[in-house]
Amino acid sequence: MISIDDTVKEISMSLRTAKQIQPFSKRGIKMSIEEAYHVAAQARALCDGGALVGRKIGFTNRGIWNKYGVDRPIWGDMRSSSVHFCGDGYAELDLSRFCEPRIEPEVVICLKETPPDSAGDTDIARSIDWVAPGLEIVDSIYPNWSFSVSDAIAAGSLHGCLLIGGKSKPTAQTVTELLSLKVRLLKEGVLVEEGHGASVLDGPISAIRFLMEGIAAIPGQRPLAAGDIITTGTMTDAKPISPGQNWQAEFSGILEQDLFLKLD
Repeated sequence: MISIDDTVKEISMSLRTAKQIQPFSKRGIKMSIEEAYHVAAQARALCDGGALVGRKIGFTNRGIWNKYGVDRPIWGDMRSSSVHFCGDGYAELDLSRFCEPRIEPEVVICLKETPPDSAGDTDIARSIDWVAPGLEIVDSIYPNWSFSVSDAIAAGSLHGCLLIGGKSKPTAQTVTELLSLKVRLLKEGVLVEEGHGASVLDGPISAIRFLMEGIAAIPGQRPLAAGDIITTGTMTDAKPISPGQNWQAEFSGILEQDLFLKLD
């Protein structure tokens, strides 16, 4: 049996060194969802001294749940050292600090105020400061992306880093416009997959509603606050990436921008 403290140390070491470990669930070690979130918060704090700037939401695309053996969305902390702005749409990234990185095109939302309790989508939309296209690099410290939900949560819900494009102010139509948002994900100029905002838990705004409900159900979680940056989940499946590749995400609709990523 492994203690919570030992679990925290093992995960933080894996995150710092980019060396994979065997999933705890495959060692017969059972973590509840609540314990996994507790472990994640401590592990990230040990290996990353940056300020807490928001949350990532993962597995919001129900279409990929069976592939990864999960049955629910999850979330994790994002700290300042893992969030990068590239308003001009161009970025370069060194992959040496990741184990098995993958790329996800996402809608990123920043709050200007805390949404009210039991908020509906319209209430949440009124609490938005800006929206932007984004690329999240997700990573698995467990080999071959094989893990339980609790394993994934304990490792920070697989967050690697977030690249944020140009910001746009919300409008009265933001909820519906994000539903109809489209993205084309390309590798070396070749289309890999297309995605839609509606694939993200019935829309990116509804993903924030899920996040609020989930945070409220786990003791000790910091509620959402003004200034929080939230990446709402992938619009396509997560695609494996390698050094030397060039990726592009073409967003069309409310977020009209192409994001280009060169990998080193």
